[in-house]
Amino acid sequence: MNADAFLFCPVKRAETIRSVKSFQRPDLLTSIGQTVSTIGALLVCYAVLLVGLAHGHRMVLLLAPVATGLAIRTFTLQHDCGHGSLFSSARANTLVGRLCSLLTLTPYDHWRSHHALHHGGWNNIDSRGRLSDIYSDCITISEYHAMTAMQQAVYRLSKHPIIALLLMPPVIFFIVYRIPFDTPSAWRRERLGVHLTNLCLVLLYGGLGYAFGFTTIGLVTLCVIYPASIIGVWLFLVQHKFEGVHWVGQGAWDPFEASLTGCSFLRLPAVLNWFSGSIGLHHIHHASPRHSELSPCRLSRGSCGIQERQDDRLSRSRP
Repeated sequence: MNADAFLFCPVKRAETIRSVKSFQRPDLLTSIGQTVSTIGALLVCYAVLLVGLAHGHRMVLLLAPVATGLAIRTFTLQHDCGHGSLFSSARANTLVGRLCSLLTLTPYDHWRSHHALHHGGWNNIDSRGRLSDIYSDCITISEYHAMTAMQQAVYRLSKHPIIALLLMPPVIFFIVYRIPFDTPSAWRRERLGVHLTNLCLVLLYGGLGYAFGFTTIGLVTLCVIYPASIIGVWLFLVQHKFEGVHWVGQGAWDPFEASLTGCSFLRLPAVLNWFSGSIGLHHIHHASPRHSELSPCRLSRGSCGIQERQDDRLSRSRP
């Protein structure tokens, strides 16, 4: 595929960038409202689930899917804080992001730094191999053929939907995120953040387990976080791996062009779009990471021009 076919003319490129960035400024009241309503609703769901199960009312588990959706939306809040897009204040973003991490089981500082690396080189063939990018990474056909038969079998097995989408997501959120994996020695704050998050989780869930029973807190956490981890990983997967996705080397890689040719636009029903924090507009997010995913109106307005150009770029790339 010819990378030149994806290049904007300078005028249209500048117009589109200005259009997208004009919608990226955080609105304080909106951000507070989104934060309070999302986290507040999730805490209410947890309270109903815990109290209901503690009194033997298993029918309250019917509320678990709602809590799962709110947990996904809480992760999107944390994601926006990591980009500095939910609030104008860096301190507010850090505070809310770390609060969200106790509900998503994802250490905020560690995840934020890894996610920044992702934004620095997604779909760049010369920037691969990070453990945090296993669901957006790839290998070339020549690299696959260079593997031994055993290596090919292991690779195919690792990509099987049962492994990749049903077994690995909970392993990542419950186990892998408890370890400062793939962490450079200079990332002292990130490493400390993992350990402090773990300590807070032990105190929080230990206290809840003491109050409601460890079986109850384990069942509630499993019913909420397990499906949330699967859906979250699936979202990340389809946002970066799809038919026609474009990979280039470092010399040809451009973040704006990669947002059009290396990110999907996932159209979801309104309810699912709300629970996912409009993260389906992923091409907009990569074009302007400081866009708050939780501002669907601003995202939708900002997406009009770029979606038209994305459709044009992709249609021109097809034979």
